Amino acid sequence: MQPADDVDGLEEARQPLVPREEPPPRPAPPAATLLPACSGNCSLAGGVANLVTTAVGAGMVALPRAVSETGIVVGMALFAFTAVLTFVSTSIIVRYSAQWRVQSYSDLVRMHFGKLGATVLQLAIVVHVFGVMIGYNVIIADVLVGSSPKFNGMLPTIAGRHDNPWFLSRGFVLAALLLAVVGPMLVPRNLASVARFSRFSVCMVLLLAASILGLATAALFEGRLAPDVRLLPDPDSMGGGSPLGILTSLLTVVSVSCLAFTCHFNLLPIKNSLRDPSCCSMLRVVKLGLLVCALIYSMVAISGYALFGSETDGDVLNNLTGRFVSTLVPPAAAHALVYGIAVAFSGNLLVNFVLKVWAVRDNLSELALGAPALQLDRVAFYSVTLLLVVLSFCLALLVPSIYALLALVGSTACVTFAYVFPSLLVLKCHKGRAARVGATCMLLLGAQMAAVAIYNRLHHGQGI
Repeated sequence: MQPADDVDGLEEARQPLVPREEPPPRPAPPAATLLPACSGNCSLAGGVANLVTTAVGAGMVALPRAVSETGIVVGMALFAFTAVLTFVSTSIIVRYSAQWRVQSYSDLVRMHFGKLGATVLQLAIVVHVFGVMIGYNVIIADVLVGSSPKFNGMLPTIAGRHDNPWFLSRGFVLAALLLAVVGPMLVPRNLASVARFSRFSVCMVLLLAASILGLATAALFEGRLAPDVRLLPDPDSMGGGSPLGILTSLLTVVSVSCLAFTCHFNLLPIKNSLRDPSCCSMLRVVKLGLLVCALIYSMVAISGYALFGSETDGDVLNNLTGRFVSTLVPPAAAHALVYGIAVAFSGNLLVNFVLKVWAVRDNLSELALGAPALQLDRVAFYSVTLLLVVLSFCLALLVPSIYALLALVGSTACVTFAYVFPSLLVLKCHKGRAARVGATCMLLLGAQMAAVAIYNRLHHGQGI
């Protein structure tokens, strides 16, 4: 027979990081924080599409460069670690919201950390996600138009006009896309309708990943893969070979991949849009969504690194020029492939932009108007939506003066809502030793990722 102390220790060790359905005994929360159970008409597949589209954005094209720092084996291991870490942090939000019967992340934080905690969370989401919206506008303009003085984007190249006529200018092209493509997607007031566009976005991303994989396969058969591709890392090339430099390189890769998996700000809106908005159903959406993301990221990261090795750019699409692709396929097919990748990437960012608007609108409405966006009347709802789109468009045209600041602040904000608050929720509400140790480790890792991102931004102009 085991001593009583040992039995108690085993019971504590068996307690999971994310608690079961029954909440620990607590005083009843204020009635204002409890919302009635609601459900939408979005299918499981639609929920997965919305989650994948929320996560998969511009961060995807930085993953090949991240793998070039660590080699394929370590890079894939870090991606797997990040996917697991993301599932743990997202499942904390989903399970706790179900236990406490709240339907927004901010209400969950407000219940446990008061109005100040909810305000910090909402500001973190608004700052990071709105910064990403601005960044997407810039990237789309870069891909389709290019920048001064060459203007060598897809549209000027096809038209043979590099003199920046008004109808091919960055402002006009971007405004036309926001009006004609993004506008109709922002009309629905439920995510079930947006899921139709998200399915298209996922198809575009899979097409992009398959195209890069196809090029890598062609290079493999022709013996033209990058000569310096490594399965394992070269310690001397990671941060100068010092222990601190190696650790910084590893944390940088984790930071980049964490950003690529970030979907925390739209978890509960997606859950509430499902036909079955139960905790189990949403966890199934999260698992499937993260698996699809991991598949896409692995295809892009390994294929891009295999093609370009140590010459991989921070944006792998910059490597995929018509001149390079024509060395692997006939010139006509090469240009069609490059343009197809540009269109697929831009289409994905446009749909992703819509889901970013959804998150910023919700949190900004609660901060400024004191009510969730879906509780606003039509005039207020669409006024906030229009304000966000127009403001992101205008700021995108002024990017040289504000983009570095947004990236610097946004990296810290991302860690705050994705890892800090989930860790704090466990530390406050869960009594198990193993759970508290795990939450502490996640909290410390988040702090280290934010520090590394700030360091990289200040010293190297890079960051998550």
